[in-house]
Amino acid sequence: MTDSFKDRRQHVRIYRNYILSYHLKGKGNVKYEMSQVNNISKGGINFIVNAPFEPGSELVIELKTPFLSDNVTLEGVVLDSKEKIQGLLYEARVQFHGLSAQAQDVLDKIERYSSEGK
Repeated sequence: MTDSFKDRRQHVRIYRNYILSYHLKGKGNVKYEMSQVNNISKGGINFIVNAPFEPGSELVIELKTPFLSDNVTLEGVVLDSKEKIQGLLYEARVQFHGLSAQAQDVLDKIERYSSEGK
């Protein structure tokens, strides 16, 4: 990654292995499998999915972290899905929007925890 690209990032990328589940907004009855986070920031998340999502699809993500006993709900829009293993695994990039105060607090804690080198 070039320095100019790094400089354009608004938020620090955190490389932690959190677990999540997700579904299309408005279709909570169709939950997708558990997945693992590749990276997360205050602006968005990158994680593995078992089917591609169209750019613009809205997702609801239930993220499990050590900062809450319960999951935190994050909402965002898919920027893109890239195939990683043909026909099996895809990498989804999601930009957050409309985050609750609780979600913002958890993302702050993730960033702070990471910057402390833990």
